[in-house]
Amino acid sequence: MTAKPFDRFNKRLFQELLSPFGQVIPNMAVIGDERMINIFFAPHYQILPNEEELGSLVRIMERPALLEPYRSALVDDDVQTCLRKLFMVFADLQRQNPTVIVTAPPKLWILAAEVSDRLLQDFKADPNPELGDGFYDMGKGLQTTIVRLNELPNVPETLWLRLLAKGRVQEDAIEELLLLPESDPKRRMALGLLVSWRINIELADQVDIEERQILMALSQTYLEWEKQTKREGLEQGLEQGSVLATRSAIGSLLRFRFGAIDTALEGVVPRLMALSSDDYTRFILESSKDELTQRFGIED
Repeated sequence: MTAKPFDRFNKRLFQELLSPFGQVIPNMAVIGDERMINIFFAPHYQILPNEEELGSLVRIMERPALLEPYRSALVDDDVQTCLRKLFMVFADLQRQNPTVIVTAPPKLWILAAEVSDRLLQDFKADPNPELGDGFYDMGKGLQTTIVRLNELPNVPETLWLRLLAKGRVQEDAIEELLLLPESDPKRRMALGLLVSWRINIELADQVDIEERQILMALSQTYLEWEKQTKREGLEQGLEQGSVLATRSAIGSLLRFRFGAIDTALEGVVPRLMALSSDDYTRFILESSKDELTQRFGIED
C-alpha cells in the first residue's frame, strides 16, 4: 500500500490506541518479501486493556497481530498478499528459535470498508457470531479474520474501527467521536489525527474524487478543532503574527495534541517557530512526541 494520507492516519491511530498495551511496529519488514506489514502488534500481557474504552480492539490485542487496513475495495490479490506476510512472519519466528513452540501465533486482521460476498465465499470466510456483525473468520488454520468495516454495528464498541470505514458509517463514527467529553484524551487524539488527515489531503498535489468526499466528511472535525484551538488563543496568535503570538500558537497546538507540555516538548518550540504556520501545524499533528523531540529538540 502506498503512503497516502489514509495510510498515515490508520498507522497513527493504531499507534496511539495500542501502544500502552504492547509494542506497535508500523511498516515492519518481512524477510524474503519486498512488501511491509502495515502494523505489527506484540502485546504486553501484564497490561490489560479496558474494553469499555477500546471496545472491539481488545479482541485484536489478545495476541500478536498483523493489521492490514484497506481504504479501497478488497480484492483477491490483497488477501493473498496478506496471507503471504502472515506465513512468512510465522516462519521467521520458528527460524529464530526452532526449539520453542509458539503457543500464540500471530493473527492476521484484514480491515476493509468494501468486501464483496463473492470474496468472502471464495476464501471460506464465515461470520463470527462471538465477535458480531462484520467479522468473518477464515479457516482455523489460517488464523485470519476479515473485518467488513461498513457492516459493523453502530455501537460504542466499534467506534475506533468505524473511523477507518467509508461514507455514512465513517461519518456516524466521527459524529460519535465529537460527542465524547472534550476532556477525553482519546477524543483529543483522534480529532487531531483526523484534522491531520484532512490537512494532508489538502496539501497533496493531486486529490481524487474519493479524497474530495473525505474532505467533506472531515469538515466537521476541522470546525471542532478550530473552535477548540480558538478558545486556547491560536487564532489570535496567528493573526497578530508576533514572535510571542507564534509561540502561543505552537503551545496551543502542542497542548491540543498531547494534553500538556513537558520539558521535552518545550524544547521543540524554538525550532518549530522557524517554520511557517502550515508546516509547524502539520508536524505537530502528524508526529508522535518522540518524533517531534528527535527532529526539533535542542541538541546537547
